[in-house]
Amino acid sequence: MHQLRIEKREGGEGVRIWVDSLAGFLGLVEMGVVEVHPWPATVDDVEHADMLVFDLDPGEGVEWDFVVATALRMRELLEKEGLAPWPKLTGGKGLHLMAPLPRKLTHDAAHAYARRLAQRLASTDRERYITSAALARRPGKLFIDYLRNGRGTTAVGAYSPRVHEGFPIAAPVTWKQVERGIKPDAFTMRRPPRQR
Repeated sequence: MHQLRIEKREGGEGVRIWVDSLAGFLGLVEMGVVEVHPWPATVDDVEHADMLVFDLDPGEGVEWDFVVATALRMRELLEKEGLAPWPKLTGGKGLHLMAPLPRKLTHDAAHAYARRLAQRLASTDRERYITSAALARRPGKLFIDYLRNGRGTTAVGAYSPRVHEGFPIAAPVTWKQVERGIKPDAFTMRRPPRQR
């Protein structure tokens, strides 16, 4: 386990940890860590994003079929941008679309780019999509959460357990599994994802 000292945006110094081995992951377990939330950057260049993250987060009353249809529409939009997105179950109630960037961007530039893409998709159906995190406005709508892009923001890591009943696991899946309607809590500590 390693420490990374960074300058906080609001001033002062912060410490983040990173691991590069099984022993490091076991160290996290020994410390009582359950969920792992990495930055969308590599440890050798934490000031530049190498990935965009979109969290498709359904509000109350939004059917899973609509989340799936939206994921497929978002994939098409991202592919038209020259990106190669892949889906990840969140272990919660949503679906993440992870889009590796062909070149690194500053976190501010990645945030602005993700916001533009999310708003572009949301503008196609304002009755069903929202890009605002305001909880009061989210029932019946799908929140296209681009806010996980930015310096210091995180998203649950692949294969991380979640602190929810049954310890569901956030896991990468195939587009075919998404098309078949796989649910965001399909995998748990008792039903782990299969190795491909």
